[in-house]
Amino acid sequence: MPHLRVDDAYYERIPSTDLGKFADAINDVGPSPCVFHSCDKYDHCKEKEVECFAFRAWVNNGEKYLTAKNAKGEIKCLKKMGSYLEPLK
Repeated sequence: MPHLRVDDAYYERIPSTDLGKFADAINDVGPSPCVFHSCDKYDHCKEKEVECFAFRAWVNNGEKYLTAKNAKGEIKCLKKMGSYLEPLK
């Protein structure tokens, strides 16, 4: 599955404002936790158009969330995957 990318047309939509640095920053956000950790609920979430807690945390915290560990040494993301499903926002 390809990573999320900004459409090249985005750069052309607002020619008077230089959004190059912003667009470059979000151009390649890396794999989602669903792909990175091969979540077994991936197809379910895709079909039902829902997102789990881990996905929302990844959106807000970025790639570092994929491998961050708690005090017990467990990967936090794995504990939250597939839980607290909510409609996509």
